Amino acid sequence: MATIRLAQFFDLVVFNDSGQRVGRHRYQNYFVKERKEFLGRRFDFAPFRVEGSSASLTGENTLLQVLFPAEDIVLQLLEQGNGNRLSLLKLTYRWLNANEQFTRNEYSENYVGVGASFSETTVELRFRASMDSVGAEFPRRTFSKNLVGILPSNADIVLQ
Repeated sequence: MATIRLAQFFDLVVFNDSGQRVGRHRYQNYFVKERKEFLGRRFDFAPFRVEGSSASLTGENTLLQVLFPAEDIVLQLLEQGNGNRLSLLKLTYRWLNANEQFTRNEYSENYVGVGASFSETTVELRFRASMDSVGAEFPRRTFSKNLVGILPSNADIVLQ
């Protein structure tokens, strides 16, 4: 039976209520009590779990939840970052082989913070995907003289 080994790298930029960047937090959740280098940056260990990312047929923005234990460092992140509103998260997934060495397989997603909640034991950071599909109500552009210049009056249009 094969074991899937997956490390997640959490790179969060937080902003205060005035929109000024006030901090950056980098964590990984695979190598316990270790600091790992990834893309020339250091990621400390934090016990977090990622869940809830989903897509729909109509293309709504996906929702992601990152769950941390309720510890001082995460509560400080919330205070510093305006309750996780408009923070920027890059979440990268890295696969590892049986010897716990990174493979070439990697996947990254970008998210925007939309809020947070916490209980006695857990802090939940909520994010939406930074890219959303274009809906049917998006304004369409039509060929016009202003956009493309003079158009021929017959079917002699060649697209290259």
